[in-house]
Amino acid sequence: MDIGRMAQLAFIPARMRSDGNDQVTKRLPQNVCKSVDEASSFIKTLANPNRLAIVCSLMEAPRTVTELEQGLGIPQPTLSQQLTLLRDAGIIVGRRSARVVTYRIGDARVLPVVQSLRLVFSGLSDLHAEKDAMDDAAISPDMFD
Repeated sequence: MDIGRMAQLAFIPARMRSDGNDQVTKRLPQNVCKSVDEASSFIKTLANPNRLAIVCSLMEAPRTVTELEQGLGIPQPTLSQQLTLLRDAGIIVGRRSARVVTYRIGDARVLPVVQSLRLVFSGLSDLHAEKDAMDDAAISPDMFD
């Protein structure tokens, strides 16, 4: 049997779920590291633009929901949904003080992942530094000689 055919067979559905949900699970090749599912799930959680923006913001400092909403411009219902997903995944944690919840990074593994992304995608740099740079670049009367 040729190698291409063997690779195809490695990804044939292993079984159908018995709960009536017709989702197909796939067998992983035997030579794949044991953490590949966990790493894939972690990356999928960060792959949403809103969730990645939230994580980038929380890497700078803990923030309340109001601060995140105003700073990122994400509508409150969407923000709540994304915060719940990040919290359920353990990537962020929230701390309630009276009626205010302050979020911070809860999983240190996110730091090197986002730092690596920032090296590759320069637009993911510090959000507030970009805002300060834009404020510094305000139009000055001296610009028009």
